[in-house]
Amino acid sequence: MLSTLGYLALALAFLLAIYGVVMVLWGVSQKSKPAIESARLALILLFTLVSFSLIALLIFLVTDRFDIAYVYSVTSRDMPAYLKMTALWGGQSGSLLFWSWLLAGFSLVFALRKWDNEKEMLPWSLLVVFVSLGFFLALNVLFESPFERFWHMPDGQRFLSVFQPAGAWPLTPEDGQGLNPLLRHPGMIWHPPTLYLGFVGFVIPFALAIASLGSGRRDQRWLEIARPWTLTAWIFLSLGLVLGMRWAYDVLGWGGYWGWDPVEIAALMPWLSGTALVHTALLQRRNDSLTRWNLVLIIITFSLVIFGTFLTRSGVLSSVHSFADSNVGLPMFIFTALVTLGSLGLLFSRWQKFDDPEVFEFALSKEVLTLLLNLILMSILVICLLGVIYPIISDLFTGTQVTVGPAWYERITGPLFLLLLFLTGICPLAAWSGKQLTRFGKSFWLFGLFSLAIPFGAWLIGDVHHGLTLIALWLAGLAGILIVSEYFQSVIRVRTRQHEKWANAFWLPIKRHHRKYGGLLVHLGVVLMSLGIIGLEGLQKETQVTLAQGESVALADYQFRYEGLESRIGEDGISITQAILTVSHDGTLIEALYPQRDVYLNMGLAVTQPAVRSNLARDLYAILVEYDPDLQNTATFRIYINPLVNWLWIGVGVMTLGTLVAVIPERKKKSI
Repeated sequence: MLSTLGYLALALAFLLAIYGVVMVLWGVSQKSKPAIESARLALILLFTLVSFSLIALLIFLVTDRFDIAYVYSVTSRDMPAYLKMTALWGGQSGSLLFWSWLLAGFSLVFALRKWDNEKEMLPWSLLVVFVSLGFFLALNVLFESPFERFWHMPDGQRFLSVFQPAGAWPLTPEDGQGLNPLLRHPGMIWHPPTLYLGFVGFVIPFALAIASLGSGRRDQRWLEIARPWTLTAWIFLSLGLVLGMRWAYDVLGWGGYWGWDPVEIAALMPWLSGTALVHTALLQRRNDSLTRWNLVLIIITFSLVIFGTFLTRSGVLSSVHSFADSNVGLPMFIFTALVTLGSLGLLFSRWQKFDDPEVFEFALSKEVLTLLLNLILMSILVICLLGVIYPIISDLFTGTQVTVGPAWYERITGPLFLLLLFLTGICPLAAWSGKQLTRFGKSFWLFGLFSLAIPFGAWLIGDVHHGLTLIALWLAGLAGILIVSEYFQSVIRVRTRQHEKWANAFWLPIKRHHRKYGGLLVHLGVVLMSLGIIGLEGLQKETQVTLAQGESVALADYQFRYEGLESRIGEDGISITQAILTVSHDGTLIEALYPQRDVYLNMGLAVTQPAVRSNLARDLYAILVEYDPDLQNTATFRIYINPLVNWLWIGVGVMTLGTLVAVIPERKKKSI
């Protein structure tokens, strides 16, 4: 009964989305305020209905309702309750329901804001929201229902249906298939929700941009309203990407965090265009420039969100991150095309109404550096897009998918990322339409020379001789020094001019100019992240070796000694084989690593569990590649030394903190 009600609630929500579209169009054509208000209030009921369906599915997941096909496919009795709940996004139909619920929630909060000065934008915003909601709800109602049940037919056949077929009786399996072992890592508990929040969050800035175009406004009000939504979506998308990296690093067992997988790239592309939008929005708010370009950027970003979702869920590309083949691919492709072509068509129809002024006065001003930053970001995006669609194009024309590997992406994007790292340190400090590169003046060159000590030390002490790695270390050091120096100069100015105590002087710049210094923190976080990336990409040491019990292998300054294997059966029916590697440094025993292989007996799947020992300088990372269960005297290992990798995760925290500081609303000045 509850499963039927859950489905009917979704179906009614879908009909409400259609009702919202009709009422908005009627309200716009007839200038009917009651029709627009009716559509807005419909969002409240729509969110309530989708929430009811979501709660119903969560109840089924936690209570082992294996007669529900979705519950059977993603849970089992031996799974803890928290994993059963996170199985909500462990499969196609459940994750689509979760997506619709997040979209309905964002849309509701957005629609309930005060629209006193932007009433003409409300109908168009609602139209975009209702169309998006209607599409994703249609996927759940018509193609991928999470409430289908198993039925036993009189002729002995089994049937899947939401409603009971004539003469059939329900079929309840004893146990479910269980969640894919790769998805049971903490990173996958948080990675999909944060990524979805990032994706879904961009619907609001997109709706505002379309509303501005549709209502004929030429000002930047849409951008001002969209700012907190854009930053919120951007930081969630950033966190989602990094949590996915952490999952890959901890679970997939190949010693890295990013494999240039098509689905990884599909999530990266809207981040690139969204990052470009965050920066050029500053120019439009400052001198009303780049109006057209910002509209193009938000359209591209939202289109790439839908396109990335299509790649993940259609099965057109092979990926460890994607869902299996499904029948939602064609509808999603059509929706992506309609959204992109329709929004670009609306923009071009209004193109001549926008008159962008000159955006710079000096060749090295902040305006020009921001445009250069945009050019680099969009160049990387184009490279990524070409790499992703090439297998699809090759499949259409040759019948065979020809993919491009990580080496292709790294070779082309590597120099662009180096330029991006340089601009990360320079852009926040450049003067607006100024006469010098940065406010540091001659000190800039002094900092540049001082930062050369970092690559020189790496070359002299760390035995690093790769040119690009040394350049990357220098640029990261330069950017970090410039950002930190800028802040401390502000602290000193407050201290000397206002005679504040050091404790107050340290916080006052952030308190008074939180947007500026929040941005500085974000850039500092990116610099710290770059240290982790440089460590893994340019300084990583690795070896694969087969060791007999008691044998050792040396890697860099460490010795790894194989001590033997231990096997046991876990309480949840998992066969665990664990190797023991003792680690010595310069002949002194420092720690032990325990890489293991887990075999899920009920599923017939094996999962590698790397052993990792971390500090700020490096990670020791070992994988049990192969072993003979009958002869424990030999085993094959892949061993890595990953320098600086933890700065990647630390940088994410700093970047998140900076975004939270930057998004704080401005205090309204009291009128006298």
